[in-house]
Amino acid sequence: MVLNLLIKPAYLLVIDARIQDVLGPEIFGSYFPLLSLGILLNILLDAGLSNHMTRLISANNEAVTGAYRVGSRAKLALFPLYLMSLMLVGWGLGYRGESMQWLAWIGINQALLSAILYVRAGLQGLGAHKTDAWVSISDRSMLLLGLGIVLAIQPGFEIAWLLMGTTVALSIALALACWRLMIHMKGAQAAKHEESATSIWEQLAKGWPYALLFLLMMTYHRVDAIMLERMHPDGARQAGWYAMGYRLFEASNMIGFLFATLLLPYFSRMLAIKEDIRPLAIGASRILMVGGGAIAWTAWFWPGTLLSIFYSHEVAAAASILPWLMLSFAIFAQGYVFSTLLTARGDMKQLNLLAAVGAIGNIGLNLWWIPKYGALGCAMASAITQGLVVGMQCFISLKKFPGRIWWLLGKSFAMHTLAAGAICWSLSRFAPDDVWVVLVSLIACLGAGFLPGIMDYSTLRQLLSSKMNTFADS
Repeated sequence: MVLNLLIKPAYLLVIDARIQDVLGPEIFGSYFPLLSLGILLNILLDAGLSNHMTRLISANNEAVTGAYRVGSRAKLALFPLYLMSLMLVGWGLGYRGESMQWLAWIGINQALLSAILYVRAGLQGLGAHKTDAWVSISDRSMLLLGLGIVLAIQPGFEIAWLLMGTTVALSIALALACWRLMIHMKGAQAAKHEESATSIWEQLAKGWPYALLFLLMMTYHRVDAIMLERMHPDGARQAGWYAMGYRLFEASNMIGFLFATLLLPYFSRMLAIKEDIRPLAIGASRILMVGGGAIAWTAWFWPGTLLSIFYSHEVAAAASILPWLMLSFAIFAQGYVFSTLLTARGDMKQLNLLAAVGAIGNIGLNLWWIPKYGALGCAMASAITQGLVVGMQCFISLKKFPGRIWWLLGKSFAMHTLAAGAICWSLSRFAPDDVWVVLVSLIACLGAGFLPGIMDYSTLRQLLSSKMNTFADS
């Protein structure tokens, strides 16, 4: 958690934001939708194969040699399918010339990233969690250093340099991951019988509901920028403004994602032994509510000042977009708790139905608002869609696990909302509009979470305790 929270947000907020600032919203806005398209179709590169490999090797370390050979062939077969689909969709959306070259390069980088995740699945299955942690940040660490030096010594920047640097970093990370996996595989006895290709594809078929959920969730996370750039008359610049706020959303969202990673094995185990999961769910929800609320309130009162910490160009134009994206993060952070709970319970049909509603709703709102409001319409659509989907997830979870204990969550939300709102309103009235005020507001709103009755911070201690740690079972 420490490695991920140090390196990945630092890359997004320092290097990625600086690249965007140097290039300007219009150029970066031409690249950002292509990246979103590459990520959106990424599920075709894996289709649940990595998860299957982790489960297989965790259950039987001897399967690592034979199963990996079969799985590798499956990955190689998926790559041309992904790249062909990516280029066809790009062509169908009207991209031509340099945009198609960038899209192909993005596709290659996504394939390298998928290969790294596949190798990491083997490391996780063998229990090499420390090695996996270092591998997980290796590419971003190299980009942080390499691109940081380029930005420091060069007055300008080009998208090709970002794509090339990403290819080099991912290739080195993949080589390191393979080397470490071979070392760990020496300690595992080779399987006597290689797993058949039929078995691999049967397992992938079982994992299809999870792959579909990922695709639907990515749709209402990534389709915004694509629709914005294609539909609006000034689409590239609008997408660039949207990307300025999305960087902060993405960096903040890593906290929620890490919580989901921690919670899934706990919820799964507790449900298996019929233990009451409600106290843990409420405790995690309170922590994410305080963090998400603090960021959302601060962004709502000082959007331009917050953006000016990371950008120097066209901040005023992008300022109105940020509050809605940070509100979207605060809502989505709660979704990490309740969707993870429903996933652990096996309610994939309901989760996919909700995700489909979210995807359709998001696309519908974007079609309605993009021509009139541009990037602001995208941000509003995102917040409303998140509110609808997460609200239904909460309703279903409360129905599956009823009890008066859930009122603790409502009380905490009301108390923190009043406290954070009062802090931000007071500072906005009586303090100058400056960067230090933004930092004071953020710290004060986070500190408000420690008021009696708001946050149960013992939950975090429980999640990280060696007694409860179940990463190896995830």
